[in-house]
Amino acid sequence: MSNRSPVLSVKEVSVAFGFDKNDNSRDGRKPLQVTDRVSFDIFPGEFFALVGESGCGKSVTAMSILRLLPWPSAKIVNGEILFDAMAQDSRNADDGNACDLATLPLKDLQSVRGSEIACIFQEPMQALNPVVTIKKQLLEVFKFGAVSKSAQSKQDSSQSQKDCHSRLDRESPLDLVREQLRLAGFTDPDRVLNSYPHELSGGMLQRVCIVMALLPKPKLIIADEPTTALDVTVQAQVLAVLKEMAEKTGTAVLLITHNMGIVSQYAHRVAVMYAGRIVEEGPVREVINHPMHPYTQGLLAAIPESHSDLHTLASIPGSVPHPKDFAKGCRFADRCCKCAQASAEVREKCLSAELPTKIAEADHFAYCFCAK
Repeated sequence: MSNRSPVLSVKEVSVAFGFDKNDNSRDGRKPLQVTDRVSFDIFPGEFFALVGESGCGKSVTAMSILRLLPWPSAKIVNGEILFDAMAQDSRNADDGNACDLATLPLKDLQSVRGSEIACIFQEPMQALNPVVTIKKQLLEVFKFGAVSKSAQSKQDSSQSQKDCHSRLDRESPLDLVREQLRLAGFTDPDRVLNSYPHELSGGMLQRVCIVMALLPKPKLIIADEPTTALDVTVQAQVLAVLKEMAEKTGTAVLLITHNMGIVSQYAHRVAVMYAGRIVEEGPVREVINHPMHPYTQGLLAAIPESHSDLHTLASIPGSVPHPKDFAKGCRFADRCCKCAQASAEVREKCLSAELPTKIAEADHFAYCFCAK
């Protein structure tokens, strides 16, 4: 990936809660930091997964990209979120086209939301208006997002806007919507368009949300556990549609999930998150076949296998700590079996305030004193 320019580069981002409207601590209490120096890159056309238990900071990290966190309580207290809508394989990452979404004025950020970076949320029934037809909601994309101008590079984006307008001249917005619905697996798009959300199943609604996200041809889609509310049999269909349609348009996808099975099937690279920190990152095959961090090893060991003779599933003892209880050093140490079995010297490091060291093998790395 070193010869490619990332479409999104999250650098040392920390998010804290507990601020008032003047960016001061609320009620005199110190703001609570929930993510700590999170960093990762996402490249054009890539399916990148962020995985971890509930409460580890995945959704907070994802929502901080577009500053969709609750205001005024939440604030990005450190780091940069560099977005380059014009990123291509052959471009230099240092060419200065990227803008920092963490500090971008809200007016400019509005033209990035939905148009350049789209979101797919967990509950499609909550993402769609229950009293408006699917047709009207999908056509609103063209009114509010499909032809909005990129905030970070007006000159470079002018050609893409001309292309968008020229296509709209050749095809009506409704024809484009029908085409996308067919690509999403709907054999009767007109029936879907004339339906209200409550008349469609959860899987159909989530595919509608995928179409809505892809219509303006964004450079990045943030999919926050998009299959959580769906039956297991429907999950694979929805994710297959998302991956196929994203690959056809060259859209990158940030997939938030706690399901390592989904990650193994659909993602190109994965970052494992625990207690507000990235603890391991690398190509999916490498992370799954050769996990380095004990937490990743525990997640993989807890996946049930149909051919296994074990009657008891492996589990990680304890639970993710509350942010107010985060340790300064290794936050997994009190749940780590390798730490418990390590030498006194290593165990002392694990339980100290010293940050875990980075152990890397090519593009695969982990932060741990016990990683192998």
